[in-house]
Amino acid sequence: MLEHLLPANVIAVIGDYLDAGGPVVVALLASTFLMWLLISERLVYFLFSARRLLKSQEQRWDGLEDHGSWQAHAFRERLISEVRVENERFLGPIKALIVITPLLGLLGTVTGMIEVFQVIVDTGSSNARLMASGISKATIPTMTGLAVSLTGVFSINFLERRNTRSVADLSENLTVEAGLGYGSKRRLTDSDQEAADVNITPLLDIVFILLIFFIVTATFLDEIGIGLTSPNPDPPEELTRPPPTLVLAVRSDGFVMVDDVRMVDPRSVTPIVEAFRAEKPEGVVLLNAAPDAPVETTVLVLDQARLAGVDPALAIQRGQ
Repeated sequence: MLEHLLPANVIAVIGDYLDAGGPVVVALLASTFLMWLLISERLVYFLFSARRLLKSQEQRWDGLEDHGSWQAHAFRERLISEVRVENERFLGPIKALIVITPLLGLLGTVTGMIEVFQVIVDTGSSNARLMASGISKATIPTMTGLAVSLTGVFSINFLERRNTRSVADLSENLTVEAGLGYGSKRRLTDSDQEAADVNITPLLDIVFILLIFFIVTATFLDEIGIGLTSPNPDPPEELTRPPPTLVLAVRSDGFVMVDDVRMVDPRSVTPIVEAFRAEKPEGVVLLNAAPDAPVETTVLVLDQARLAGVDPALAIQRGQ
């Protein structure tokens, strides 16, 4: 049990806590340190310095010969105000930090929720293991902010009570003589009561935590759709390269030009096409007829190509 209190183990635990809570916890710890630094300063003040200040103010009042004039009354109010100002030093920043810490916890809750939603978007399911990091970042800052705020509330209430009692005791000890309507031993009290204020920040944290709970326990339906295979953005080179082509051009004189290289008789087209398909099975045969080519010759070449097992593509040129 005691080995957990070793400095190395304590540092490791704090590091794990910061990693689980995210960067918001770092800001919370900084706010906590500043708040308790100010609270500690005020506690030391009320335990030691406040008493000396009260005695000093009473001595200044006792050294005044006239305790019944309006100048004496104004001086008395001044002495009390000086004590009140000194007592209330740093109470404003402490109250602000008490309010800020739950807001930082709420900020951590929101950032954790964003991470949880991102996991749902990426995976399409409510897998608790995948969402564990986001849930930690949503709950740990909330817990830290509420815990710090609670300790700050108790501390500020104690400091304000000490302030009120200190001012009241001083006002009772600084007695004025009867006359001018001031009376004797007039005690100052705080008649103005602060309106009750409900901080809704913890309520918002609870709402977000409940939302996380519902998300984790929910079951998402997997819709069955049609499986589609997207085309390859980079097709192979053989798919983009045009196939080899055998061009049979029927001339107006009745002869046939093969690839514009050699001239053959229309009746000898079949072996030429068979040799082309044997060498290049994926090839295409194109029949190109001149505008004034004999129709019977064109039909003969077409039949010769079909005898070779090929149905050629037909292209007929238009006359000028």
